[in-house]
Amino acid sequence: MSAEAPDLTDVEFRLRNARAGVALSVFCGLYLAAYCLATWAQPHRGTILAVAIGAIGGSLAMLAVPLRGILRRPRPREAMFLAWSGVLVALITVVTACDGGVSSPLAAFFFLPPVFAALSYPLLSTVVVVVADIAAYAGTAAVLGGVSSSRELVIALSLTAAGGMCAWQAREHERQRAALARVSRADPLTGALNRRGFDERLDAELSRARRAGAAVGLLFVDLDDFKGTNDRLGHGAGDDQLRWAARTMSAALRPSDTVGRVGGDEFAVLLPGAGPAETAALADRLHAELAAGAPASLGKATFPVDGEGAAALRQVADLDLYAAKHGRAQRHTTAGPRELSWAATLARAVDERMAIRHEHSAAVARYAALIGARHGFDDAALSTLRLAAILHDIGKIAVPEAVLRKPEPLTDAERRLVEHHPGAGADMVARIDGLAELAPWVRHSHEHVDGSGYPDGLAGDAIPLEARILHVADAFDAMTSERAYSAAMPVDDALAELRRCAGRQFDAACVEHLCAALAGPGDGARPVDDVVGLV
Repeated sequence: MSAEAPDLTDVEFRLRNARAGVALSVFCGLYLAAYCLATWAQPHRGTILAVAIGAIGGSLAMLAVPLRGILRRPRPREAMFLAWSGVLVALITVVTACDGGVSSPLAAFFFLPPVFAALSYPLLSTVVVVVADIAAYAGTAAVLGGVSSSRELVIALSLTAAGGMCAWQAREHERQRAALARVSRADPLTGALNRRGFDERLDAELSRARRAGAAVGLLFVDLDDFKGTNDRLGHGAGDDQLRWAARTMSAALRPSDTVGRVGGDEFAVLLPGAGPAETAALADRLHAELAAGAPASLGKATFPVDGEGAAALRQVADLDLYAAKHGRAQRHTTAGPRELSWAATLARAVDERMAIRHEHSAAVARYAALIGARHGFDDAALSTLRLAAILHDIGKIAVPEAVLRKPEPLTDAERRLVEHHPGAGADMVARIDGLAELAPWVRHSHEHVDGSGYPDGLAGDAIPLEARILHVADAFDAMTSERAYSAAMPVDDALAELRRCAGRQFDAACVEHLCAALAGPGDGARPVDDVVGLV
């Protein structure tokens, strides 16, 4: 299952307890200071007063800490609470030792850390605090003495009993919070997530997918003629149909997928890791399974192809659902300003993930157009080639950023991830009508003419000419620009390297066309500025 979004109710509960802890610490500090002044004739009053002032100041300083942000993240939250309790136990130990040992009335403070821990700490953290607190009391008693063994034993046993009750209370709080969280996120009729729970899960899964470079599928499911079912058979039959639909979808999906009821007869399905093809296949499966008892129309969207955020994905899936609901052809787009803007935006996002200091995709487009012009491409073909060049690396959106920016040689597993990106990019491009022609060029833009490239190991003329052009243009810009794993090469050295590998890695004619184009407009080549203007 995907990571849960933080429970905002739980965060606010813990925030209130943290502020109560600050107030309690300030109060204890003031009490300690008053006790110190009242017994000033006794030894170590200066040390005790310093501890009191430090406790008050440190507690007030907690109000300046961004507690809400820390409390939203479990590991930092528990680390902060344990550190807070550890400091508190240490201060109690110090002032008790300074006041003569466990015979001091200040030893009563040892009962405070377990009680506070029980208010909001998880069970394991509470147990850690209880054990540390009892150990501190026992250690102080053993080293300094001051009371009889029987009294030490009674107080130690009292601390243990109180600590046990606090641990039990912490466990009950955890159970209650978990139960409330389930109720607040679940639809009571179907057992699926409600809208709030589904939206939180969607946001969390998109966040994870952005970090990991993964895909996410989203389906909207709307039961057909549900109102008619209620009118003809009654609301009880409608409720039965909703429950059956939720059970059927859950049974047909993968364990990692999530079903939510987001409206009266509307469901949503979250598909972590599902690209366009997988999402479409799962939509077809659900459509077939639901036909037996709850016929439905479905709409689909996929991250990052159809949008970068939850709102964009919902809009695309809703439009797709509307088209299916009204018997129209599923949504299609054509290559126009919207697609060109989408391509440029996604290409820039990939360049930023690779930490490239210039627009790599745009540079590849310029070099590809230079080669294409010398091959005799007309203006329309050059424009299409340039668009393919802009899109040639978009599959890297599915490659983890740490791999793209890694300065050291890649491991075999990391290399396999990278070699998957041309196919992933081609799948994205193929989803858009008007750009399907570009998909094979993107897919094969890393093939080598000797057959040693990827993803399909094509060789020679089996590789589309446009893909061979993109490979040369991409390699030239990669060599002449600063990368995490290499410094920029001089242009002449890069061209020499292309020529050295021509006939093995690169198409020899494409290499020579680029060399000639960069050398100048002679031999019938168009001026560079004219070619760039076309693209």
